[in-house]
Amino acid sequence: MAAAEESRISKGTKLSGKLHFHGIVRIEGEADGEIVGDEVVIAEGAVISAKVVANRLTIAGTVNGEVTARQRLELLSSARLHCSINTPSLILNEGAQFNGDCRMPREGNVSVSVEVDNSGRGRSVA
Repeated sequence: MAAAEESRISKGTKLSGKLHFHGIVRIEGEADGEIVGDEVVIAEGAVISAKVVANRLTIAGTVNGEVTARQRLELLSSARLHCSINTPSLILNEGAQFNGDCRMPREGNVSVSVEVDNSGRGRSVA
């Protein structure tokens, strides 16, 4: 079985606009605009100011904007987010920082919304 193809935006690279990827993309540099892909990995040190939409999304860098992960979102310990999140599955590792709104849709289009502030405290919002 062939290994999945991986695209890469290397450290030191800055892209702007609408970026669409098939397979896995690893972003180590800077990007702004819109990023759409099957599986997106935002590496530690990457700086993103964009709307990011993916099936599976792993973040270790800095993201400002809007994040939608259709299946799963994982924030690694070095992640720094100031954005809105929409995902049915959120994994928040110790040390990750998230400031924004989080919507977690459930089956039947019912959703739970969580607000998290800089202190790391969250509260459910009806």
